[in-house]
Amino acid sequence: MTVLVRAEDIVKSYEVSNQISRNKTTFKALDNVTIEIEKGQSIGLIGESGCGKSTLGKILVGLEKSNTGKVIVNQVDITNLKLKEMKPIRKNAQMIFQNTTSTFNPRSTIGQSIEEVIKNFEKTSKEDRVNIVKDILKKVGLDESFYNRYPNELSGGQCQRANIARAIVLKPKFVVCDEPVSSLDFSIRKNILNLLRQLSEDFGVTYLFITHDLSTIKYVCKKIAVMYLGKIVEILDIDKIEEKMSHPYTKILFDAVLVADPTKRGKRREVMGEISQNVDLISGCNFQRRCNKCMEICKEKVPKLKEIEKGHSIACHMFK
Repeated sequence: MTVLVRAEDIVKSYEVSNQISRNKTTFKALDNVTIEIEKGQSIGLIGESGCGKSTLGKILVGLEKSNTGKVIVNQVDITNLKLKEMKPIRKNAQMIFQNTTSTFNPRSTIGQSIEEVIKNFEKTSKEDRVNIVKDILKKVGLDESFYNRYPNELSGGQCQRANIARAIVLKPKFVVCDEPVSSLDFSIRKNILNLLRQLSEDFGVTYLFITHDLSTIKYVCKKIAVMYLGKIVEILDIDKIEEKMSHPYTKILFDAVLVADPTKRGKRREVMGEISQNVDLISGCNFQRRCNKCMEICKEKVPKLKEIEKGHSIACHMFK
């Protein structure tokens, strides 16, 4: 199968200022992340808040640059491309954000905002652009009247549909969905997920689906990647998660999720310690301080992500 997106050894750090002392420290958001996304094999990226999921998503579509590493999208190395050189890439790599209303210009109608995307990438007449926008609005379940509506006139679900329309109007090959349904009412979520799944089938879109909700990933994706403190610790097929998940963190993360009935759950695995704020302060495995399986080698050597069987990779010293 064709690899659509590949990230190799991605490192991303930010300078953070202490508001009291005004001293600056370096926070490492991504720590040598490597991931492949195959065409048609949408993958879910799951982990606790602040682990680096959104940062990775932005780097994969060229909205942010990594400090080191390489990103290849649709067989093009985008790592060092300048803004103008990124233009043809952005046509095929888009992002759907969580906060839907803030991504639209409040002074422009929904139709004008989507039309602007077409105008930036394709030479078309005004009439053609309007027709394309109305067609895509219909595709996401919004009638033509939404062309002339403003963002503040839309409900959360309607605004997210418009956001999706803007992201897929150019028929991109790859779309990063950053918590696209987490801010919506539960009754609306399934409709949006159905829409995303249908658009994947209609347009051949491959997703990186960022979320903290396993049920969402299982509904849309075929594979899952688990992230902890800027590192991917496990990747496996979604339909094998219950049977094959192996990393201690993956097991803790999904312990209370996989069985809905609390009366049928076994004893929960307790997580120890607190999340470290800076992975640079940790020698060896990032998860060592919270892992009840920690060995001496875990404190000394960083485990590499390696394939232990076809379609299943893990970064853990217990699996050699």
